[in-house]
Amino acid sequence: MRKIFLLICAALLMTGCVEEAQAPLKPAPNKINLNAAKDGVYIVESSRDENFGNGTLTLTIKDKKIIAADFTGYDIFGKVKGADYGSLGGKDTDDYRKAQAAVAAIKIYPAQLVETQDLSKVDAIAGATISYNQFVETVKRAVAEASQ
Repeated sequence: MRKIFLLICAALLMTGCVEEAQAPLKPAPNKINLNAAKDGVYIVESSRDENFGNGTLTLTIKDKKIIAADFTGYDIFGKVKGADYGSLGGKDTDDYRKAQAAVAAIKIYPAQLVETQDLSKVDAIAGATISYNQFVETVKRAVAEASQ
């Protein structure tokens, strides 16, 4: 009886982890304030994730508006995340598809930021949580730097 209980608990824990990883992401509010931002081009690097690398943001601000943003993701070896990112196990794997979702998101996040001028309106994409968090981190750092 005890073994069955432990097996059920383990299954529930594993199911909870899988569901959490696959659930649609709802980002926390990420408001930025450009009122004190100075015109300029700001280049900021994210913190490094030991398994998935880091990212670099180039943010251009003019007249208290973001007029351009470019975010580049790098794998743990410092190589730009591209068509081969996540393909170590083959291109027919879930890992590859998830990695490619992150590659696609890296291109979408900056465009959404420029369009909306509101970091809280940049949609997190399932499968690209780390890239999203790195993007948010770099935008906040760049705006803080611009506002000094």
